[in-house]
Amino acid sequence: YDGLYGPTYLVLDILQKVFYSSNGAREAFVELCNSKYVQQVTFDSYLYKRVQGNNPLDDLKLLGTTVSSLIKGYSIAQPDAEFSNPVESKKRI
Repeated sequence: YDGLYGPTYLVLDILQKVFYSSNGAREAFVELCNSKYVQQVTFDSYLYKRVQGNNPLDDLKLLGTTVSSLIKGYSIAQPDAEFSNPVESKKRI
């Protein structure tokens, strides 16, 4: 089971670590979701239960778009606010 779906979970884990790490990364993710190619690859991957690489040239274009979206997202997004709740933390000790 893991051998069959392991690559899919690996890709999903990488996407989560890259695109949910900060506000800038989330902005980049939203921008990428507008791409027809991203939508098609996502749909096909869910449909066939494995990561789909439809077109190597489009995959390279997607890599470039991803990097530029991350740079743009980090440059325009506000930094994440610090979160601290010392009262709740003390209750758990």
